[in-house]
Amino acid sequence: MNTRSAPYRVVFTGSECTGKSALARALSAERLAPYSDEAARLFVTENGREIVEPDLAVIAAHQRTLEDAAIAKATALVLHDTDLFSTVIYAQHYFGNDASEVLDSARERRAHLYLLCDTDLPWQNEPLQRSKHSSQERAVLTTAFKTLLKEEGCCVEVVRGIGASRLANARAALKRHYPN
Repeated sequence: MNTRSAPYRVVFTGSECTGKSALARALSAERLAPYSDEAARLFVTENGREIVEPDLAVIAAHQRTLEDAAIAKATALVLHDTDLFSTVIYAQHYFGNDASEVLDSARERRAHLYLLCDTDLPWQNEPLQRSKHSSQERAVLTTAFKTLLKEEGCCVEVVRGIGASRLANARAALKRHYPN
């Protein structure tokens, strides 16, 4: 029988170009905690193309695999650069797909804390990004994230700031909920 307790799970979430990956890596290094990458970003990088609707199932499965691998390495804390709620938001926004199966899985795997990265960082255009319409679309997506996470009863802290202050704000939010 496995008596090991589940680690405290923190997800960095939000629209594109909001510093999720940088924050996840930085706090992972500080806290010596494993983290999982964003499956959608890896998919785009590995395939050299934009995501199309049939890719969603593959991305969701890979996201679960990445999260599970990080959880397996964790002793007390694990960090995720997004989770399945992000897949749901993007499926709804870009493809009009309700992603009901992914949403069911996201509910089952809900993390303890969501650090919602705000859009106060300058927009940086990246190749193959989903958000082709710049900062305006990021604001729409941020509202969608806030709405869904609230509807799902998730514990959410909004992270703002530029550079070191953003990291300090993420660190403080984590400490409020996970003081270890």
